[in-house]
This record gives sequence, structure tokens and C-alpha cells, in this order.
Amino acid sequence: MNSQINIDLKNESDSKETADVSVAQEINLGILLELGSIGAGHAATALSDIIQQQILIDVPKIHKIPPHLIPNFYNRHDIPTIAIYLQLTSKFGCDILLTFELTEAKKIAAMMTFANSIEEIDLEMETSALHELANILIGSFLTAISDFIGISLLPSTPQSIVDTFDAIIDVFLIKQSMLAEDAMIFETRFKRQGEDAKCILMIFPSQELKELIAEKSKPIIELK
Repeated sequence: MNSQINIDLKNESDSKETADVSVAQEINLGILLELGSIGAGHAATALSDIIQQQILIDVPKIHKIPPHLIPNFYNRHDIPTIAIYLQLTSKFGCDILLTFELTEAKKIAAMMTFANSIEEIDLEMETSALHELANILIGSFLTAISDFIGISLLPSTPQSIVDTFDAIIDVFLIKQSMLAEDAMIFETRFKRQGEDAKCILMIFPSQELKELIAEKSKPIIELK
């Protein structure tokens, strides 16, 4: 199995310089849930329009945890997983990882291609469907964040990888241990005509993006 993903490791020192910013610049989980719900709603509308059937997407759980704790948090160490990776390279950038267990990936691909069962899905169909899904889902989440902070966030072309869960995450820990104090994790569920499938969306924000979201959150939090 191949665990090679091209991850840009440059500009680490520039981001590290901001790592000692006050802990007051933390992202509120309630704000993340709201952004996740908005992003899921946008994605559900777009997917429903594409396949001409209603698809519901919800975000039942969100987490904010240090990247190095992700493997033990999910305890999926050797489970075969497919992941879609995108990156934002601007100052307010981040790395984004969308992961599916292989069976869940086939279930989602079947939803999007009108297949009667997952056995009808070949690798090319599955990869194409998952890349399209990643563009829609991640694009919708980024739009929700962009609207909230007032800055456009544009992702790179998606890359895909198939390996065990831990092997995929380990590739990212090399970079994230230097950059991101926390990962924003959205556990996402798709529903269509009684069927459902799950995936995990992980966003590793740069310090600058994290601080900006926290800053924009303050007026909302103070009103509660």
C-alpha cells in the first residue's frame, strides 16, 4: 500500500513564530459546530442538485484535539482507509484531510453513481466520485469559514491515498507537530433514502487562521 502524499513543508519557521500567542486565541466549539452545520447544508444542497435526489448531511460530532492524539482518539490503527487531501497555501491556510473507511467510501460512491450495491463500484468510479464529493464538501465548509472571517479560502487540487488509518495520519504528524496546535474535526454523516455513510473531515489550521476565527468569534460569544 502506498502512503506517499506530496505535502508542502515550507514556511514552517514563519508559522512557528506565532506559536506562543496567548491561549485566549482559542476557537469555540460552538462556533465550529455552527460553521460545520452551515457547510454541511451547502454541501447537501449541491449534492442533491447533482444527483437529483435528496441527500442529507449532518455533523453529529465535532472535536478540537492536538494532531498527535488523533490515532489513539479514533483507535482505527490498522483499518484500511481512503483519504482525500487538499491544502490551502495562503497566509490563512490549512491542510485538510477527508477520510473514509473503505466500506464507507464505497457506500458514498454508490449513492453518487446510482449503483444498486457497493459491488457494482469499481476503483475508477469510486475515486472519481470521492474526488467530486471532496471538492463539494470541503468547498462548502471552506465557504462557510470564508464567509465568517471575510477572507477567500481556495483549496489545491485533491490528492488521494489508500493505506491504514495510522499510516495516513503519520504522514501529516510530521508537519502538524510543527504547525498546528489543534485539529478541527467534523464527523460527517450522509443519508439518502434510508442509506447512510460516514466520513471524518479534519482541518489543520495555521496559527494565523486559528487566531482569525477566534477573533471573529468573540462578539458572538460575548452575546451569549
